[in-house]
Amino acid sequence: MRINLFSPEYQEDPYYFYQVMHRHQPLFFHEPTGSYVLSRHEDIVKAFKDPAFSSRNYAWQMEPLHGKTIIQMDGREHSASRNVVVPAFRGKELMENTLPVMRSYAAALLSGFNGREVVELRDEFTNIFPIKVIVGLLGLPEEDLLLFHRWYNILQRQFTNLSNDDAVLQEALTARDEFRAYLDAVLAERMAKPGHDLLSVLCTAEVDGVRMDSTQIKGFCGLLLQAGAETTDKALANMVRNLLLHPDQFERLRKDRSLLDRAIIESLRFSPPTHMLLRITNEKVQVSGGEIPAEATVICLIGAANRDGKVFDRPDEFNIFREELDPRTAFTGASNIATFGFGRHYCVGVQLAKMEMQVAMEYLLDYMEEMSFAEPEIPKETGVFTRYPESLRIRFKPRT
Repeated sequence: MRINLFSPEYQEDPYYFYQVMHRHQPLFFHEPTGSYVLSRHEDIVKAFKDPAFSSRNYAWQMEPLHGKTIIQMDGREHSASRNVVVPAFRGKELMENTLPVMRSYAAALLSGFNGREVVELRDEFTNIFPIKVIVGLLGLPEEDLLLFHRWYNILQRQFTNLSNDDAVLQEALTARDEFRAYLDAVLAERMAKPGHDLLSVLCTAEVDGVRMDSTQIKGFCGLLLQAGAETTDKALANMVRNLLLHPDQFERLRKDRSLLDRAIIESLRFSPPTHMLLRITNEKVQVSGGEIPAEATVICLIGAANRDGKVFDRPDEFNIFREELDPRTAFTGASNIATFGFGRHYCVGVQLAKMEMQVAMEYLLDYMEEMSFAEPEIPKETGVFTRYPESLRIRFKPRT
């Protein structure tokens, strides 16, 4: 079978093709993109961990928008930048300050549902909540939320611009310039008088004499807005859809909130927000399906790795009780799901994403006694690079 990632059949149901790839075509050349495609879990792990693969692909995907950021770096450069960012991003004080803010944002958004029976959950909650969190995390004015929401949507279109549409790139470059100009004045203020917000921490963080300059800080903030908000937005929409399609498991979760981490990690495995990430080979490299030449672009199918039957029992079933997923390690570098990557480029913001999903789901469960799809037709997942329901109309009964 000649598999085309852009065909209507593939876009309708990539999961069918994932199983075909696992069994018959674990490595193949995709002519429309000039890339080699990997689908097996073991090969995806190798692509993230083996130095024969690099993240130089971000030179065209992300560098035009954010400059050279941590996700593009390798070796000592990557280690030095990560050592500066990680403490600032996972500091205990920062998380303690962030959690109350997350809760207030979730409560405020849900209060807008009062007196209604049907809501568009994506437009009115999942798409806005993580952007509000990032704006609050950076210590920026909440009234600027609409600006950040617009920039986020424009930047995300460029990240998934596999066809290299120049109009999409130019729109993203304009948004980039607006975003940088906005941050210039704020950075000057925070460097002179830092507070306790993430932006202030980034301005003052230093490890072994290494500090981030203003260009790097703006690049990291842009990356945080684009990649951080996108993950949570689409992951939340996917999770609500998955739970509504599995009412027995949803009811168990309602009665036992200790299952929430299991439900989150299984949803991130079953329907990750990002289904593919790219790599470029530094040298000729052997994988389970054959050989990839040097300087080749490689499409790593995250969604396929998470559906590999060699790693996950009955991989095409949604099951929050599956034994292969351990909530104690699922949000760490020891995780066996591919959603947050592996090895040196394991997602820096995984704990923030986890906390956002926990808060959002807890508040939804507290607010809505009953939930169901508002229309007879089940909202479809769409997308190839990222995959999620574009619309999620929900009928609900509020708790009294």
